[in-house]
Amino acid sequence: TGVEGYVESAAMGLLAGRMAAAEMAGHTLPAPSANTATGALITHITGGADAKTFQPMNVNFGLFPPVDGLKGGRRGRKDRYKAYTDRAKLDWSDWLTQSPLDAL
Repeated sequence: TGVEGYVESAAMGLLAGRMAAAEMAGHTLPAPSANTATGALITHITGGADAKTFQPMNVNFGLFPPVDGLKGGRRGRKDRYKAYTDRAKLDWSDWLTQSPLDAL
């Protein structure tokens, strides 16, 4: 699957199944935003590393695009993680709305 971990592997399997169902129904299902955990893993998998250097990875905050306007370092970590989470929830909700299962 290109990822490490049970949860990450399950997420990739569910996404692959959802995309396969969409394709069978004649629809195109976009990948989730890289701001979400699933989208960040997809971006990591498809991000251009060649086969010799690719390393499977667990989801971690280092995979997410930075949030504009937030400080780095330890002092801003709590606010940064909350901003990542809030942004991911919005993007995931938008993705689910754009690609409902009942449309398949």
